[in-house]
Amino acid sequence: MELTFSTATNKLYATGLEGGPPRIRAYVVSLLAPAGPIERLDTSLGDLPEHVVVNDKLRRGYALVPGAIKVFSTDSDTLISTSDKPSCSPQVLAISQATGIVYGGGVSDKGECLVQFDSDGRIVRENVVAPHVAGQNMLVQRIAVDSATGDVLYTNPSSVGRADLMLRERWRTPVGGPGEIQDLGFEPKTDTAYITVGQFPVISPARISVLDGHTGKQEGEFSGPGWTSEFASTGDGRLFVAFFNSNDLYMLSGATNTPTKFASLGDIPGSSPSDPKWLFVDTVGHRLFVSPGGDAHKILLYQY
Repeated sequence: MELTFSTATNKLYATGLEGGPPRIRAYVVSLLAPAGPIERLDTSLGDLPEHVVVNDKLRRGYALVPGAIKVFSTDSDTLISTSDKPSCSPQVLAISQATGIVYGGGVSDKGECLVQFDSDGRIVRENVVAPHVAGQNMLVQRIAVDSATGDVLYTNPSSVGRADLMLRERWRTPVGGPGEIQDLGFEPKTDTAYITVGQFPVISPARISVLDGHTGKQEGEFSGPGWTSEFASTGDGRLFVAFFNSNDLYMLSGATNTPTKFASLGDIPGSSPSDPKWLFVDTVGHRLFVSPGGDAHKILLYQY
């Protein structure tokens, strides 16, 4: 299940598919001692929260539901407000902890687009960063924020771009095949972007391109045993990464082309090589949370 952590309230949010037929559900667990029970998020947030991000300064969370975001209190996990629906329908969210601005990426009837919401869920601005191109998927599928500048990085299946605080595109770098862009990792201290390019199935070997986040120029490349399942930045120059087709966790330091093994997840009951592994970093407590997949339905905790 996709993970998000609230440092202010010491709560972990988990979002993923559940039941039959599968539906997206969101859960919250308090990590205060003694640990609280795993509970469903308030039903007013809806049954389809695709992503959750949090603002620790304001103790608020933002749940992406079809076409809009719902703002909730991370103290009580109850609804505060629901945004208007922008013309840019967001599919992914990211947040700047420095400014509290929530960024969404998606597609509109005009093309690939970005949208900003303020901390109350009001739409600040939208922009189409690339028009529709015949035969190409222009949907933003991954997004990351550079909190130091307010810039945002984003990918569609064939290119990666960077826009400034006003959502004006600064650069765009096409990424050649074989395969399509499947994942994005961003390390803000070194301003380094990692772009995973792979072909189906997810356990097929993947190519990870290392880009200078300031210019978009490729600085290196390495391969993985499968697609990357998740990147998670520590904010101090390091980046954790998990792969499909591997039960090991790796770390990237700076603008490196060589991942080093951090830990092994061991045997996960009921897991398969095609199971995703979700990561989230508590940068204050220096903790790495891992949702390893399989039948265990558990979350692993590592200190770093």
